[in-house]
Amino acid sequence: MSAWQNDGDGLTGRVIIGGAVFTILALVIGFAIGSYFGRSAAPDLQTLADQVRLNARVLNAELAPAKDLYATAVPDGKIIKPTPYADAQERITRVKRQLTAQRASFEALAPGDYVRAVRAVDALATAASTPVSAAAFDPLFDQALAALGELAGQ
Repeated sequence: MSAWQNDGDGLTGRVIIGGAVFTILALVIGFAIGSYFGRSAAPDLQTLADQVRLNARVLNAELAPAKDLYATAVPDGKIIKPTPYADAQERITRVKRQLTAQRASFEALAPGDYVRAVRAVDALATAASTPVSAAAFDPLFDQALAALGELAGQ
């Protein structure tokens, strides 16, 4: 019989059931293989915590030069060197921005340390934007650096 003379019984119940069973079996096997490889490739919690602490150390290192830059630029509350002042402000702003961007990671690691770090960096940013004397800036800077150190596990 040719394809043009089909009598209408091309798809039988067995073909449909066989196709459905094959499709379901393929999905189950694909899901099992995907789950196995997905879980075996996922980093463990300790690795993730180490990465977050490393990010906090990077922020600590980014902020560290700001103290000397600020002391050079604003020794007595007046800006005498605009370039180091702008650099110190930019460093503080970058640290503040990164703390906000990585909030979920830092809060998951140490929520209390994260809140202290944010408050300390905010106070430092406020003082730097005002500008205050280096003597008033130093304790705020030390608090911010210590808070970031706690967040980094140092």
